[in-house]
Amino acid sequence: MARYFNDDPSAQEDTHLAMLTKAGDESAFRLLYDKHNNWVYSKTHRILRNHQDTEEVCADIFFKVWRKIDKWDTDQGSFQAWLNVVARNTIIDAIRKKKRIRESLLSTEDESDVPLSEHEDSKPTPDKQLESREAQEILEQALQQVTKPNHRIAWILRHLEGCSIAEISQGLQRKEGTVKIWIFRCTQELRQILARKGIRWVY
Repeated sequence: MARYFNDDPSAQEDTHLAMLTKAGDESAFRLLYDKHNNWVYSKTHRILRNHQDTEEVCADIFFKVWRKIDKWDTDQGSFQAWLNVVARNTIIDAIRKKKRIRESLLSTEDESDVPLSEHEDSKPTPDKQLESREAQEILEQALQQVTKPNHRIAWILRHLEGCSIAEISQGLQRKEGTVKIWIFRCTQELRQILARKGIRWVY
């Protein structure tokens, strides 16, 4: 069972504010919103690639947080881990409702974008952090050059968001076989893009 780290000040703050929010404290909810809004916006915009759509989906995400906060259980993980699931599901819902696939970009999840429940005790060294940021930028640039938006979104949802093939199939309203082909073709195209840059990439 996933649990947040008790000694993480940020997780402790989230827990305190979320518990107040459960009790109907709107000021506590506002503090949660202010703390996580930029992260949620960035996560959403990297997929939807449109400011207006992103703002609408972000508003929907926080509305769901306010309305469904009672469903978050501290024994099942951190508030940020739960928020991450709410955000991901809401984004997929937005794609499904519009019945079309938007061009997207989602950078490799860094430490700030990984649910706290998945953090390890050991912290990466500065050198490793630099390497991670550099790799993230390279992948980000390569994803921008993928020619098929539907291939890119399927790849992002699978490899960066961790969605199952079934979840992606349902969200994008396509057969699982089609989704698998899109992901495969995106992987092949990413390899070609990176190869032109002199980078050998194995995924």
